Amino acid sequence: MATYSNEEYADMLICYGYCNCVSAQARTEYIRRYPDRRVPDVSVFDGVYRRLRETGSVSRRRTDLGRPRVIDDDEEQDNEIVERFRRDPTTSTNIVARELGLTQWKVWFTVHTAGLYPYHYTPVHAIEEGDPARRMDFCRFMLNADIDDPNFLKLILWTDESKFDKDGITNYHNAHYWAPKELGNPNKKRVKGSQRRFSVNVWMGIISNHLIGPYFLPDNLNGETYENFLRGDLGDLLDDLPLQLLRDMWFQHDGCPAHFRRSVREWLDTNYPNKWIGRGGPLPWPARSPDLTPMDFYVWGHMKSLVYSEPNPISSVDVLKERIINAANDIRRTLTTGVVKSGLRERMRKCVRNRGGHVEHEL
Repeated sequence: MATYSNEEYADMLICYGYCNCVSAQARTEYIRRYPDRRVPDVSVFDGVYRRLRETGSVSRRRTDLGRPRVIDDDEEQDNEIVERFRRDPTTSTNIVARELGLTQWKVWFTVHTAGLYPYHYTPVHAIEEGDPARRMDFCRFMLNADIDDPNFLKLILWTDESKFDKDGITNYHNAHYWAPKELGNPNKKRVKGSQRRFSVNVWMGIISNHLIGPYFLPDNLNGETYENFLRGDLGDLLDDLPLQLLRDMWFQHDGCPAHFRRSVREWLDTNYPNKWIGRGGPLPWPARSPDLTPMDFYVWGHMKSLVYSEPNPISSVDVLKERIINAANDIRRTLTTGVVKSGLRERMRKCVRNRGGHVEHEL
C-alpha cells in the first residue's frame, strides 16, 4: 500500500493546482520537478486534494463507516480501479464496479479523474497481402503529381456507386425522446422496418467543388449496363462543368467487375487517354482502398445521414429517390474544393507514413 510523506503530498498539491486540477498533467509535472522521487498514480493527486477539502488533512482515512468493503482504503481503492482498466482497456465500469463491490458512479468518477476516457473502435477495411505496397505506390504518385501541379487533385472526377435501401442503418442507442419527468415514459415508437423491402443503386461523382449526380442505375450493375451509362448518360451529367475542367479532367472508378469489362476500359482509353484511374488503367486503383476516395470518406456517409435523418418511414422508391436528390442538393450548396483536396492530401500522407496501412483510426 503506497504512502507518502506530508512534504510529498504538499508538492503534489502544488503541481495539481499548477495544472488546473488535471491529474494526468499534474503527474507529468511532478515527475519533471522531482525525477528522483517515487511516481504516484494520477488518482493520488485528486485523492489528496479531495481529502484536504473534506477533512482539512492530507492524511488518508484509516477507518470507514463500518460497511463491509472489498478494499478498505480510498487511495488503494482508486489505484485498484485504475489498474483494472490499465490491465484490460476493454473492460467496463459496470464489470469493475461489480467485481470490487462499488457503485458504477464511483468507478466512472475514478477513471475519469485519472484521465481515462472511453473511445469507440474505428471500423476499417481489410487489407490483403500486397495491398500496402500498391496503396503506397498510388499515394506517392498522387502526392508527387500534386506537387508538380497544385491543381491536379481538383482535376480528378472521383466516382462510385452505392445502394440505398428502405430502412438504412439506424443507431437507436443515441436516439432519445425528451419529455417532462412527471409524464412518465411516453412509450414513443419509431418504425424500424417491414417485410416490404426495396432499394436503389446510385451513381455519383465529385470533382473540385462540383457534385455530379445522383444517377439511378439498375439494381444489379453489370459491365454492359455500366458501359451504356458511360456512353449515353455520363456526358449529360457533366454538361455543367467548365470547359477547361472537362478538357483536363481525369476519370476515377474502383475495380469492381462491371468497371473491369474490356469494352469499358477501351472506352476510357479512347475518351480519357492516359488520364483515368481504375483496375487495369494507366494509373491502377489500389484494391480495398475506400479510405482514399472522397466518395467514401465524405459523400456517401454525409448523404446517408441526411437521407435517413427524418423520422418518417420511406414508403416508396419515389420517396427514397426524392430524399437522395434533396440530400445531394444540400451537400452541393456547401461543397468546397478543400473537402477533396485537403482530405485527400491528409489521407495519402498518412497512408505513406503508415507504410500503406490503415488511416481511418488516425483521423
